[in-house]
Amino acid sequence: MMDGRQSAGTLGQDLKSTQQVDATSETYRGMLKRVMSAFQAHGEFNKLAVPRRILPPLFARYGEGAFYKRHVDNAFMGPFPSMRTDMSITIFLNDPDEYEGGTLSLETPFGVQEYRLPAGDAVLYPTHYPHWVTEVTRGERLAIVTWIESLIQDPAQREVAGDLADLMEWAIQEEIDHDVLLKIEKTRLNLLKMWAKT
Repeated sequence: MMDGRQSAGTLGQDLKSTQQVDATSETYRGMLKRVMSAFQAHGEFNKLAVPRRILPPLFARYGEGAFYKRHVDNAFMGPFPSMRTDMSITIFLNDPDEYEGGTLSLETPFGVQEYRLPAGDAVLYPTHYPHWVTEVTRGERLAIVTWIESLIQDPAQREVAGDLADLMEWAIQEEIDHDVLLKIEKTRLNLLKMWAKT
């Protein structure tokens, strides 16, 4: 494990008190492979994020007393040329009954949303939302965090593309007429071509 402040950037050094798996270690390489394979195979994630690039994730440990104060993530990350960060994702690795505190809080247009989710659940959110993790007061909180550059930069357009994908899934389940299915899929794919930045 290494000091998590090393990944916090210039403004984040005093905001963060965590540990993370050393990205040069053999342990990290094995974990990285599993997580990236899971992203690739996860239909709901791909439908919502329409990922172009995903940064190698951070595997974070919040022991007792650890926290991450209110902050926003950088607009661009990674080695040169850096990628645009459209979305952030936090994946919870252990259940909330294993620790106290450690709540992920997001400032959204609908107010502050708080998350302490079961192991394996995730929160995908716009990178520009201010967010923080409250201090862990018992046990340890384990999580994966990374950032996504989407093929569709505009969040409203991403939502429309996701809605059309949902509609297509529903239409297939309901065995809707093939010509109608074709029209839905043609519309979805044409919009993807119009909006995607490859």
